[in-house]
Parts: sequence; C-alpha cells; structure tokens
Amino acid sequence: MYSKADTHIHTTASDGMMSPEDTVAYIAGRTDLRVIAITDHDTAEGAFVARSYAQRNALPLDVIVGQEVSTNEGDVVGLFLSATLPVYDTAAEAIKAIHAQGGLAVAVHPFSRWATFNNMKGVGSKIFELPFDGVEVRNGFPTNLLSNLLSVWLNRMIGQRLPEFGGSDSHAPYTAGQAWTEFPGRNAADFRQAIECGRVRAGGPLWTTPNLIRVARLLVRRRGLHQPEPAFSD
Repeated sequence: MYSKADTHIHTTASDGMMSPEDTVAYIAGRTDLRVIAITDHDTAEGAFVARSYAQRNALPLDVIVGQEVSTNEGDVVGLFLSATLPVYDTAAEAIKAIHAQGGLAVAVHPFSRWATFNNMKGVGSKIFELPFDGVEVRNGFPTNLLSNLLSVWLNRMIGQRLPEFGGSDSHAPYTAGQAWTEFPGRNAADFRQAIECGRVRAGGPLWTTPNLIRVARLLVRRRGLHQPEPAFSD
C-alpha cells in the first residue's frame, strides 16, 4: 500500500498564513495525506506544536518535526529533528547539524531562480557532491515547473541519484498535497524507512488555480484584518 507525504509546509511560526494547529486540522480533514513535515524557516517550534496537536486530537496524520534551514549557499530542509537549528554559512554545515540530530537532509527547490521574489533559494550543483539524503524534484510553487524538470534530469543523469521528493511548499494548507512524495506504508516510520531504502517517488501537480485563488483571498484578508481566517472557512 502506498501513501502520500508532503515534506515542505509552512505555518505562522515563520511566513505561513495559518497556525500550526489550523494547518494540521485542515490537512487531516481535507486531504489524503498520511504524513506531513512542518518545515518553517529557521525554526522547528511550529512543527513541535503541530505534532503535539495531531497526537492530542488523535488525527489520522503523522507530523514530522522539520525545518527549512537557511544557509548562504541555499536552503536545506531537515526532517526528523529534535531541536531548532541556527542559520549556517554553508550547506555542508547544515547537513552535518541535521545528521547530528539523527535527522535527514533534503535539498529543496535546488535550481529555483526566484530567490529575490519569494525568498526561495536552492543549493544548485551542491546536490552533486554533498551527503544529502534526498532532493526535492517536485516543488509545488507555480514558478518552479522548469526548475523541477531540471532537478530530475540533473539528479538522475549527473548527480548522485538521490531519493526524489515532492513537497508543496505550502504557505496555506489549501495548497498542501499539491506535490507529494509517495511511499510504501502508512506512517512516519514507514516513510523514513522508504527514504533510506530509496523507495520514494515524487508526484502531483503544481498549485492548482482554484487553490491559488483561495490563497490570494486569504492573503488579502490577512493583510486587511491582520489575522488569518479560520482554517475551515470557504
């Protein structure tokens, strides 16, 4: 049995639009995801809150503690973390720190060229040489269509043939799961085993137009009211 994971989700703990609790509640009730990773920029605190909320409410969703770690060479997502990590100068330092916590390091949107537009910066050719545990080849942000294709080709033809991930890069849960990672099993432990055995595969579209509209409406309302709308509002 294959399940879906989304390994790249943001909340209000960094630059997301909904709280960790609302994000998890929406995803558990409205998507077919079985595993998610909360990966806020430079903090794991939102992920701890999200995991606690899911466990406390017995939701059918495993939450991995993650973080999108900033480095001067590009962003690195740490999965299965035990504490927040600082900003690092190099991607190698970030990977070493993630591994020291027993976590896994993923190169996200490695060839994205939209750093000045949306704070999205990839590590580029570092995926050829550094000890990453996986590479995100399907990032859900709409501008990454070509860079996604480039990531797949370079990873398979020139790089290390790293396990390939899909992540929505969702900043509002409406777009969660619109890029995912398929794996055999149902929970976070199965997912980690699949990564380590190279049995994951990226799937899904980019953010769909209806949900882009919902995100835009939420962004407008948030700026106007200075607070997010409830997670289950239509």
